[in-house]
Amino acid sequence: MKYNITLKSYEGPLDLLYDLISKNKIDIYEISIAEITDQYINYIKEMEKMDLELTSEFIMMASRLVQMKSRYLLFKKSEEDQVDPRKELIETLIVYKQFKNASEFLKSRQNEGDKLFFRKKEELFEEEKIDLQNLNIQMLSSIFPTFIKKEIKKESSFPKVYKFQTISLEEQIDYVRFKVNKEGKLSFKELIKKETKEEIIVTFLSILELIKANEITVNQDTLFSDILIKKVE
Repeated sequence: MKYNITLKSYEGPLDLLYDLISKNKIDIYEISIAEITDQYINYIKEMEKMDLELTSEFIMMASRLVQMKSRYLLFKKSEEDQVDPRKELIETLIVYKQFKNASEFLKSRQNEGDKLFFRKKEELFEEEKIDLQNLNIQMLSSIFPTFIKKEIKKESSFPKVYKFQTISLEEQIDYVRFKVNKEGKLSFKELIKKETKEEIIVTFLSILELIKANEITVNQDTLFSDILIKKVE
């Protein structure tokens, strides 16, 4: 089911709106936050059949827009003391675009799980340290595709092995949820310690879904330390 926004200066999908704004083909100040907010809310209310994936994305975006709408009303009364909330729309659209691109990339890699792949031998390579301080969904989504590509390149010199067992996203979501609920907090490195490349991808997708559902948070205690996955209390 496709969702379109209808404004005076624009009509079409959210992705295209992002592209037009980023290319300065639509002025951000011509966009009515109130109209976008109302259309999001009405769209969710009028859905005949619930689509959990679409609904979760739209609810997240609608909540941000509702917040911006209320702040915009205050901004108009006191422009000197407030930050224009319309600027936040661009940031929100950027996060939406990066998250969606990363999810599509990871899902495409997951679909290749029945093909031949190379098993990683980490002991032959020097471990790279990545600055993941102040980790969030946007950073996870932008970093992980690069990580996977590097691992594929590293593994290219090893013998091929066959993989016959597969794991579904739903199963891994349940597994990660169970581990976090049981232990309270969980190390990402420990979670993927014995996993194959395909399983790491599914695990990462599971973490993204649980973050979207506000069931877990991810953070680092210190620079270059392990990523900690924590249950939302």
